[in-house]
Amino acid sequence: MNKSVQVFKNELFEVAARENGVNVELDAESVAIGLGWSREVNGKQYIRWDRVNKHLADFSYPQVGKGEYIPESYVYLLCMKAENDIAVAFQKFIAFDVLPQIRKNKVYIDPSATDGEIDAAVRFATPQKRRTAIMDATIDGKDSIFNVYEDIKEYIKRWTADEKVTAYKHIERVLLDKQDTYGKDVAFIHKVEELLRQVAKELDKVKNWKNGAEKRVLSKKINELTPPDLEDYYLIDYAPFTSNYIYEYNERIGKWVKTKAFKKWIENFPYEDLPYDPGIDWNKPIKMYLAFVHKKGVDVQNLIKATIDLIFKHYGYDDSKIEDVDFRAIRMGTVNSHKDGKIYFMLRNV
Repeated sequence: MNKSVQVFKNELFEVAARENGVNVELDAESVAIGLGWSREVNGKQYIRWDRVNKHLADFSYPQVGKGEYIPESYVYLLCMKAENDIAVAFQKFIAFDVLPQIRKNKVYIDPSATDGEIDAAVRFATPQKRRTAIMDATIDGKDSIFNVYEDIKEYIKRWTADEKVTAYKHIERVLLDKQDTYGKDVAFIHKVEELLRQVAKELDKVKNWKNGAEKRVLSKKINELTPPDLEDYYLIDYAPFTSNYIYEYNERIGKWVKTKAFKKWIENFPYEDLPYDPGIDWNKPIKMYLAFVHKKGVDVQNLIKATIDLIFKHYGYDDSKIEDVDFRAIRMGTVNSHKDGKIYFMLRNV
């Protein structure tokens, strides 16, 4: 058995669970049995996959079968579909027995736990411990704040998105406190600022993943409500390109062409920041919400079309599906340089 999979049992249920990134997943067959969506014939269990997949389709989740796993967020949604006593007991088993052993201990209490995992739990199990580790860390060397941060990242990789967001925000606060301890030592302050940027980027990635999971289960009614808040957008950690330098006139061929700088901006576009599934039906009309955070004085108005082209090209669809664009150019006082700019977007069916 894969070390990342562990089987949990009680007098009623047996379920296999594994970790996939920041998410916990449960064996689809175990879930179906636990929710009462199976039947026994001549001593053999037959899963009612048609019922399981019908309910998953209601949440825009792909079909599953034997040997596949379902993220815990969708397991809870399935629990709401199963209106029977056995399903309630199963949900309690998952909530009070399975997940606490995975999340609260962080290190599995079984022979597969390594000495390194156990040591990490001792060092980082609580916010206070993580704070102490960061405050005691040096700027350079083996015990540097960068190495301590990487150790914490490794330790919390099994946590849920919400737990990771809380942890990264706590790290940010501790680093700001540590920065204050260096007074006017510019070299040390710059080191802490460098790490703060790394933490901020990691935090943005987790939020993107979390928002993607939530957006996939938004109902049609919610999608038709008022425009979303900026915090609900997906984040692309990439500075908008100023529209003043997008095109230049080429006298040799007698027409306007893309500048070398703009071509480089396109080539380096961070497609890895885009969510795997933005939670829409690509065959239906789409409204796009787009926002740029940039340094004051940078003109990005004419960058809208180029950004839309890049995003839709990534997903392999024609942007002709877009019926409307809601655009906001946002200037934030904290963005002091061009490289700190960001792009936000969201797609909705209309």
